[in-house]
Amino acid sequence: MTEKYLLGLSLLVLLTGCASNQGLYEWGQYQETLFVVYHEPELKEEALRGYLEFVETGGTPQHPIAPGLYAEAGTFMLEQGDVDTAIKFYKMEYEAWPESQPMLGMLIENLEARK
Repeated sequence: MTEKYLLGLSLLVLLTGCASNQGLYEWGQYQETLFVVYHEPELKEEALRGYLEFVETGGTPQHPIAPGLYAEAGTFMLEQGDVDTAIKFYKMEYEAWPESQPMLGMLIENLEARK
């Protein structure tokens, strides 16, 4: 009886720990936005507005915006023809994630040269 009780208590503690795990990064509605952008074009503009608002205001020091989300926002803006905003998001990614600097530095330079 005691073994079953301890096993049940252990499982409860384990499941509670998993349920409260917030993850390392803040992803917002990233997956949902991608689905809408590629599969529901009539809702694309609204989904992108929400995504861009999240990227500009989301994240905390404990849970920063996930790597690549600023660059993804920049790519969305570049596809819309808004080069200045795309560069802004690429620079945000550049500053937030140093490992992306070689590639994004070149991309930013090329976009600024084309303006």
